Amino acid sequence: MRPAPLVLAASLALGCGNLGKDAKIPGDELGTYHVIGRLEASTCGPGALGSSDLWEFDVKLSRDRGELYWLNGQDVVPGRVAADGVTFGFDTEVVIPVRDAGRGRLGCTVVRRDTAAGTLTVSGAEVPSFAGRMRFGYTARESSDCSELVGVEGGFAFLPCEMSYDLTAVRTRAPE
Repeated sequence: MRPAPLVLAASLALGCGNLGKDAKIPGDELGTYHVIGRLEASTCGPGALGSSDLWEFDVKLSRDRGELYWLNGQDVVPGRVAADGVTFGFDTEVVIPVRDAGRGRLGCTVVRRDTAAGTLTVSGAEVPSFAGRMRFGYTARESSDCSELVGVEGGFAFLPCEMSYDLTAVRTRAPE
């Protein structure tokens, strides 16, 4: 996954697992999915943070009652499944220190808010695919000076800004 160094910097708490299965997978595993994201919109500027128009990655999903878990290989991102059993959503916020404050200068801390919403394709107890949209919103934390990231190659065209991707995913590996 390669939209950007800041996009890749998420870190969330890890859930507990059951004996006899991967401790990193809460609930019932749905499988591993290959996701293709297409840039739908960006106010961050072309190529901001190394982003591209096409983004491909693999993710595991698991479910426990009304919770859906997005397992990206490092973190467990908790989300929710609506009462219909197919509509899902995730909301997370990550605080990313970019530069420490120094003598006579403010530090730079960026807050990234991630939201995702979509629909699981359900066939009996199986979830062979899903589709949705993922949005990354970036703001400089209050009392930060992140001007060094604005208007430079690999940075942002503007802050605050956001980028969104339309996602389609197909299961490439069924749960064990």
